[in-house]
Amino acid sequence: MVVEQLQDILKRVDAEKTVKRTMELANIESPTGSEGEVAQLYKAMMEEVGMRVTLQEVEPGRYNAVGVLRGKGGGASLMFNGHLDTSFSPRDDPEVLKAISPVYRFEPPWSYREGDWIYGMGVFNMKGALAAYVSAVEAIQEAGVELKGDIMIAGVVGEIEKTQVDQYRGAQYRGYGYGTAYLVTHGGITDYAILGEPTGLRLMLAHFGSVWAKVSLKGKMVHTAHAAGTQNLILQMTRILNALESWIPDYQQRYQYQSVKPIVNIGAIEGGWPWRCSRTPWFCNLYLDIRYPPRRSAVDVKEELENVLARVEKETGIKADLEIYVSDAWAEVSEDEYVVKALDKAHEQVFNQQLERVVFSWSSDANVLTRNGVIAVNYGPSGGPGKETRGTLYIPNLVGCTKVYAIAAVDICNQERKKVRSKSFTITYGGG
Repeated sequence: MVVEQLQDILKRVDAEKTVKRTMELANIESPTGSEGEVAQLYKAMMEEVGMRVTLQEVEPGRYNAVGVLRGKGGGASLMFNGHLDTSFSPRDDPEVLKAISPVYRFEPPWSYREGDWIYGMGVFNMKGALAAYVSAVEAIQEAGVELKGDIMIAGVVGEIEKTQVDQYRGAQYRGYGYGTAYLVTHGGITDYAILGEPTGLRLMLAHFGSVWAKVSLKGKMVHTAHAAGTQNLILQMTRILNALESWIPDYQQRYQYQSVKPIVNIGAIEGGWPWRCSRTPWFCNLYLDIRYPPRRSAVDVKEELENVLARVEKETGIKADLEIYVSDAWAEVSEDEYVVKALDKAHEQVFNQQLERVVFSWSSDANVLTRNGVIAVNYGPSGGPGKETRGTLYIPNLVGCTKVYAIAAVDICNQERKKVRSKSFTITYGGG
């Protein structure tokens, strides 16, 4: 890319429009399962910058908004992928929301601006990036730059780490790559993808996978007056909790990746009836989130848990059932891929510094994309100096990120596809 062309693209990135788009998207409530209205708005935004847009109905009322800017042919194709859903609704219990972030509002408009900052649910994760995608395409269009390959923008439903289990059923629980899984099986395929998850302008080539497990005990229900000598399931579950607590440090040591240790979270416990404490609990369920690294398998984690429960049974006689109800894969991309080189160059051109690498335990739709042949990395804006708080977005980072997206897109899409995709792309599923 010649210097004049680069400078023209950079000056055409409209900061105010990008901020406005971010806030407009954030002002529409879109918790998982309720993405229809924001999908319609995102469709209109993409059409405004000259993209051909389709709404994919993933299920009633839930749409992936997919825009395409056609190239003239022969170049590599690039997808900007981002989720339309938010982890929570701004109408959730205020006490819960206050515990997540101090900046959320409890009445519309949900987003607001103060100086160089945008605040509000979803601006951080990840409506700022969705706005940046559109503004990057707009800058390319206004600069009159010709592309050989296509650019696709995919605003998808159901990415947030949620799933159906037990009595918790319905669209509001169908996340964990739900929309991108539909996307890639219905035409949403490109050579490369950039996901603008909030990495703080750092490049994430790999992230951990996750296993969600349910450990359950069942027994008899007895009235308190007759409970003497009855084995209490909640107390029995504490023995299992103690065994898990002892196992976690060893697991983390053995399963670390690039010096990052996998997180194990005791996510929930449920047992008995709080409205009828005059009965012993006839069930007790424990729910766990276990992160595992690239090149390992969810089956490895299942075996680890089975071994812990087997030891508990041998030592105490307590026999628990184990159910795996999430097995979300890891993602990993080589440094040699062209999307990495393009982002390295673009970041240095915009920020005048090298692009830092990072590995996180959280999941992204990069795992779904890579397993369908799309080479996907994460790079996106979030907070700023001293602020990586939920619901905060630093405008200079947002605008700079938009510029990086525009430059990288032109670079990638004008590479001859046969050259940049000449190496065989293989997936390793792990297993130890």
